[in-house]
Amino acid sequence: MKKQALIHVENTEEIINFAKFLSDNGWEILSANKTEELLRNAEIPVTTEYTMQESAVHVADTSTLIRRIFKSKYESYLQSRNEENGDSIYLVCANIYPSMHSNKEKLGDLTKPINFFISTILRNSFLNYKNILILSDPKDYKEAMIQIRTENITDEFRYYLAGKALNLVSAFDAGVSSSILANLSPTENSLKYLTLPLKLYTELPSGMNDHQKAWLYKYPVDNGIVASLSKMNTQELSYDLVNEASFAWEQVSSIYENLRNQHPIKSFTCEEYEYTTQLTPLTGTVFSMAAKNKLILGASISTNIYDSIKKTYSYDTENICDATFGCSAVIDQDAAKELINCNFSVIVAPSFTDEAKEIFSQNKNIHLVASSKILCTDFDLDVINGGFLLQSKDNLIFDKWFIKTKNRPSQKLADEMALGTRILMSSKSNSAILIKDFAVVGITQSCKSAKKTIEYVLQDALENLSRNTDSNENENIADVLVADSSIKMSDSLKMLLSKGVSSIILSGTSLIDEELIRYCDENNIVLVYSDLTHNS
Repeated sequence: MKKQALIHVENTEEIINFAKFLSDNGWEILSANKTEELLRNAEIPVTTEYTMQESAVHVADTSTLIRRIFKSKYESYLQSRNEENGDSIYLVCANIYPSMHSNKEKLGDLTKPINFFISTILRNSFLNYKNILILSDPKDYKEAMIQIRTENITDEFRYYLAGKALNLVSAFDAGVSSSILANLSPTENSLKYLTLPLKLYTELPSGMNDHQKAWLYKYPVDNGIVASLSKMNTQELSYDLVNEASFAWEQVSSIYENLRNQHPIKSFTCEEYEYTTQLTPLTGTVFSMAAKNKLILGASISTNIYDSIKKTYSYDTENICDATFGCSAVIDQDAAKELINCNFSVIVAPSFTDEAKEIFSQNKNIHLVASSKILCTDFDLDVINGGFLLQSKDNLIFDKWFIKTKNRPSQKLADEMALGTRILMSSKSNSAILIKDFAVVGITQSCKSAKKTIEYVLQDALENLSRNTDSNENENIADVLVADSSIKMSDSLKMLLSKGVSSIILSGTSLIDEELIRYCDENNIVLVYSDLTHNS
C-alpha cells in the first residue's frame, strides 16, 4: 500500500528537496493550488487533491479529507465497513502565514477560505498525531527525512511536531482575532483573552548579561524597528542593541508625530478667561535625541539636521559615549561627518545616504539602523510575575491649560513647553526637564522626591552650562521648566528661576502652590498647570 503525503505550504523553504525525498521513497504526494504548481514545475509527481482546490474549497467536502487523515487510526474498523476511499494519509506537510490587519478592508486577505481549510487540516491532524507525521515548519524537514529513511519515527518527535502544528494554528487564529478587535477600546471592550501572534525572528547571542539567553520575536507584519533590524547580521543583534534602538526610534517617531501637527489647547487664565493656545506645527524641522539605558541624554528640534545633532550631543558629551542616537531626518554626508566623532553605538534614522554609509564604515563599533516604517501600537504591555499588564497608549500631551499668572506664554515658550512635556513623557515619575532654544539643557529622571527633582535638574543645568565654552555665568540657564510632580518654593527653585527661566509648566497631579504663584507674578514668570499626568 502506497503511503500518501498531503502538502500545502505558503512557506516554500526547502519544500522541493523534501517532496523529492518523499517521491523517491515511494510516497504519493497530494497537493493543489500554488504548491502543486511549484512541485510540478520541479518535475515531482503530484496527484491533484480536488478537495483543496482554492477555487472550490468553499463547497468542498472537508469531511472526506479528514476521514482519510483519521483512517490510519481506525483502519481496521473502516475496512470492516467497506469504507475504504483511497489510501490513508500518513503525513501532512502544511503551513500558513499568520498575519494582522487593523484595516477592515484588508481583513479579507486573512479570512480566505483556504487558510481556514488548512488550519482545520492541521487541527484534525493533531488529533491523530500518533499515526500522522505533521510538519508545519521547514526546520523540521531534515530530521523528518532521517527518521523516515531509518523507519524509526519516535513518539517524542511526533509529539513535538504536533505541538508546533497547534502553535501555528493558534497564531493564525490570534492574528485574525486581533485584527477584528484591534480598533476596540480596552476601556469599553476589554479582551477576555490577550492573543498576540508573535513570531520568533532569531535567537540573540545573549541576554542583557552574557549568562542570560534571549530571543527576538516580531509581529507577523513587516513593520516597526524589527523590520529594520532583520536586515542586519544576526550576530550584531545584542539584547541591549535591540532594546535601545527600539526605545530611541519609538521616542523619535512618537514625538515627531505628536508635535508635527499640533492640536489646539483650551486655555484658562487666572481671571477665568477662556481662549485657545495654538502650538506651531513642526513640519519641516528635525528632531533628534540621545538615550542610554532608556534614559534621555539629550534632545532637540532644529530647522536643520546639523544644528539638531550639535545641540543634542553637546548637552552631555561625557556620558553620551556608547549611547543610542535617533533622528527624524535622513542622515547625509555632513551629518555623518559630525556623528562619527560622537562615539554613539547605535544610530537610528529613516535612512542613510551612500556617502554617509561610506563614512560610518570607518568605525565598526557604530551600528546603523534604517527604520522608515513605524509600528504604532495602541497599547503598552508590561510583563509581570504570572501575567501581563495592558493599558492604552499615552498619546495625548495636553487637553487643557490653566494659566495661574497674569502673563501668558509667548508662542515660543508654548512650543517649548510642548516639546519638554513630550520628552518628559518618556521618563519615570519625579522627573524634570529644562528647555532652551528647543533643546534639552537640563534633565533629571526618576528622583526619590519632588524636592530632589529641582535640586538635581538645577545641578545638571549648571554642569551643562560650564561644559559649553561659549556660555558665561550671566547667561540665562533655560527658557522653560517642565516637571511632572508637585513642586513648592525652595532655595533651589528660587536659584533656578533666578537663572533666567521664564516659564514653568506642571502636570495635573501638581498641588497648586499659592506662594509659587505669587513669586512667579512678582518676577514676570509664566506658570501653567496642565490637566493631564504622564507618569510612566
